[in-house]
Amino acid sequence: MKKILFYVLIFASAITFGLTPGKAQNSAQITINSATEIDYVYSLMLERVRFHETLGIGLAETEYETIDVFDLSFQKDGSTTFEVDKPLLVRLTIASKKPTNNLSPGEMMHESRTQLLYIVPQESLTITVQPGNNLTFEGKNIAHQEFLQEYFLENHYQYLPAFRFDPRKIDNKAIIQQSDSLAEVRLKSYEEFKAKHSPDAIFDTYVRATTHVEPYLMEIVVKDREMRQNTPVKLTPEQRKELNAISLTKFKLFPDEALFSLAYRNELRNWILIPSTEKFPQLLSNQYALDQEALLDVYARSADKLSEYPKQQEYLLTYWLNYAVTAMQSMEAARTIFSDFEKRFPASEVNKYFSTLIATKEKLNSGNPAPDFTLLNKDSTAVSLSSLKGKNLCVAFAFSLKQHEPTLKLLEDIKGDSVTFVYISVASGIPFGTWKDYLEPRPQALHLWASDEDIDMFKALYAIEPRFPFMVIDAEGRIVNRWIPQEFPHNKSLQSSLRVAASK
Repeated sequence: MKKILFYVLIFASAITFGLTPGKAQNSAQITINSATEIDYVYSLMLERVRFHETLGIGLAETEYETIDVFDLSFQKDGSTTFEVDKPLLVRLTIASKKPTNNLSPGEMMHESRTQLLYIVPQESLTITVQPGNNLTFEGKNIAHQEFLQEYFLENHYQYLPAFRFDPRKIDNKAIIQQSDSLAEVRLKSYEEFKAKHSPDAIFDTYVRATTHVEPYLMEIVVKDREMRQNTPVKLTPEQRKELNAISLTKFKLFPDEALFSLAYRNELRNWILIPSTEKFPQLLSNQYALDQEALLDVYARSADKLSEYPKQQEYLLTYWLNYAVTAMQSMEAARTIFSDFEKRFPASEVNKYFSTLIATKEKLNSGNPAPDFTLLNKDSTAVSLSSLKGKNLCVAFAFSLKQHEPTLKLLEDIKGDSVTFVYISVASGIPFGTWKDYLEPRPQALHLWASDEDIDMFKALYAIEPRFPFMVIDAEGRIVNRWIPQEFPHNKSLQSSLRVAASK
């Protein structure tokens, strides 16, 4: 009986201290300490390569989670424990609290930088800050941390100050040579590292893929500056082709573990995308605004070129499907792509999300009744959309306080007699009282506040996102246009939709 009671108490203690069975195997701990108080803040951010829903862009392809922040100006140490079920990168951002205006570029990089950490399950890593803000490590993968500290900052562009990059100069060719030299040093040192240690496939592919991609990306940066002559002008189609040729020539596919590398992921997408921009010349001026034909083309190329790389194929096909569903007004291409996607990946976690969002957007076509809702105005009075029938409405979904109002005030003055401007705050986490304090009452403006629950409702009913923040509803409560983008300095799409509403 005593033995049974003993084990019960041990189990209860484990639960009390967060050590439930199996959890220790899926967690990691990082401790940061310093012998003296120093004027630096150390932030830890976890990076997971996975598609997850965000209000701003549909599905984001990388999840960043702040683990902890330690201000060593008033504490000598700090420790944090977090969930880790497979090897992951953690970004350790080091920021000085001292003025840095008079520092040289090299000193600036030393004072403020982002250092990568390679964290595996059951890792217990202790980071000690030494004089001069140098870091030493104790833990399971000390050699991995030391190697990354020596040769890998968050991205290659963080080396620009140390390379003596001068943004005022057109000729920065020396930067390319230094970037290539860093790549050679990385590879030589990595061979020495592998001779003493046994890196897993993720770490190995991360190092090789990143080292391959980053130097020629630096070449593109320097060439771009040279082409523009340090002036804010658009590249000509011929110049864009010349830059694209660098990626097409130099990029190469690595094993699926290369998705661990942000630089590789971005360039994988670019490598697949470039042929479509050249096939459809209208895209050369803006290769990030695909039309339906180009999107179907790049989706098909991704499926074909990555057929032997299943994880990269699923990653990129998800990316293009997400683009079709969130960035395009018509769901025609989204339906076509999703039909293929479901057959390829029937167990994908994102299928339900895409199915729901496509169905929602298809209900918001011009001429359809606008779904009703009820929100609070500044006087805490409930206002429903149906109560506004008889008025033409210009609805603006505001994702931050007073968003869109400065640009729409002129329209209010012009259209004030025929249109009511409805500003709906969909900024998550902003209390009613705070929102109310920022209001600027105007005769033709109606301000409504959405709680976090209401924001979820708007996502379900109106598929809200910052890319298409405006909607016009006619006096009969029917949608004139739900998919009105932001356009500067004059929103011609919005004004056109308002004219249509007024003509009914």
